[in-house]
Amino acid sequence: MAIDTRRGLSKLSFAREYRKAAKSAFYAVKNVSDRAIDVARFAARRPEISLIPEMSDRDHVTGVALSLCRICLSCKDAFPTPPMKEVWEAIIWQEAHEKAGPDLELFMPFELFAESNMKFVVDTKTKIMHVVEAQYGFDTSHAPDSISRNKSLAQALLSDMTFIYRDPNLGGSPRHPYRHPVLQKAVNITWFRNREDDGVIYHEHFSPLPVPAIAFILAVVECCIDEWTDGTRKETEWDEKRFKTVYQSHISSLNDFREHGINQGTDLFEHIRGDLLKEARKHAGVPPVPVTGSGNFSRGVLGAALQEDLPAYPD
Repeated sequence: MAIDTRRGLSKLSFAREYRKAAKSAFYAVKNVSDRAIDVARFAARRPEISLIPEMSDRDHVTGVALSLCRICLSCKDAFPTPPMKEVWEAIIWQEAHEKAGPDLELFMPFELFAESNMKFVVDTKTKIMHVVEAQYGFDTSHAPDSISRNKSLAQALLSDMTFIYRDPNLGGSPRHPYRHPVLQKAVNITWFRNREDDGVIYHEHFSPLPVPAIAFILAVVECCIDEWTDGTRKETEWDEKRFKTVYQSHISSLNDFREHGINQGTDLFEHIRGDLLKEARKHAGVPPVPVTGSGNFSRGVLGAALQEDLPAYPD
């Protein structure tokens, strides 16, 4: 039932009734992922919404909020603490209010944040799982030799974070860190599938590509490789306690990588993430935007790889 302040409801009564209606609307659309996602894609381009929120308007507001939840998880922290979630609640609704229309009072039952978080992770992992299988050459055959090869491949890729290199050179010295094609493809399908995807609509959050976003992708890739360690793919649940450590390790390694490059005379990391963003936007079918910049691995191996890469990126 539509709520109308012009029928004598006090401001407080209107707020309470709208919150009930908005909560019902959220529950109505939270399991219809395609609908919510489609709404979010067009959120930034939709004209103002009327004061009296019909179901489509509430769907729209919900879509904006869900999209902003994904942005926070992607670009800020994939494992937010309870106090951080409370801060995000205020930020999300302030921005959703600005994008959806200034006359709507917004509400979202934030206890569903964790559910929205897990859905985003599961959807991302499902997309990247197939990319990992194809890009690293895992074999779905149950033949003994294929199982043995898959097991050896997974173990080698996970050892010393070898999977981050464009040329893993298993058994030798890996080359070109953070330039394996799986990283670019994963960024593309997670945030830049087309011009209506999150990385394009909310481009201000992805320019430059944030370290937490890259670390999240790497953690998901690592999780997908880990599923092959027995020789056949066995789905691994996204265990927060385990993969929070993996995620934080990748953030630390990315920061170490940048510092190491600067110490060698160039900020190679800026070049790499600039290339990732440029190619991702090209994949989405939009022009590039200017980039301004503000897992643990062996420093010896990294240093040798950097020495080879530095000439390709002169300052």
